[in-house]
Amino acid sequence: MFVVKGDVTTPLTIKAEDLASMPREKVSVEEQDGTKVEYEGVPLREILKRAGAPLGNQLRGKALASYVLAKAHDDYEVVFTLAELDAAFANEQILVADKRDGKPLFGYQGPFRLVCPNDKAGARSVRMLETLEVVRLQK
Repeated sequence: MFVVKGDVTTPLTIKAEDLASMPREKVSVEEQDGTKVEYEGVPLREILKRAGAPLGNQLRGKALASYVLAKAHDDYEVVFTLAELDAAFANEQILVADKRDGKPLFGYQGPFRLVCPNDKAGARSVRMLETLEVVRLQK
């Protein structure tokens, strides 16, 4: 499971069965050795929307100074701005994946992983995802 917390109206604890019941997408990512891998999961913006993060018409003014801090089991951390996740702005197709090539994520990959297919380096594809924290810099 992983949690969504911080400056959201509805903090969430998401289990595998919760993720499986949400709208799902697939993305292809080229691995370092050149092989293509298909990940399946839920768009990050869908999860943030369910948690009540300011997206869509709410992502204006001071809310634009908000970000998502993604933390992994091994304390690895990365940041995304809310604007890059919103369909009206950058519309990045970032998934919280639970499957790789049709199978559940294995060992150090999961059980949940952020997948950022448009990133040139895979550094923001967080394995062993545990926490998504929405932080609003200006209240």
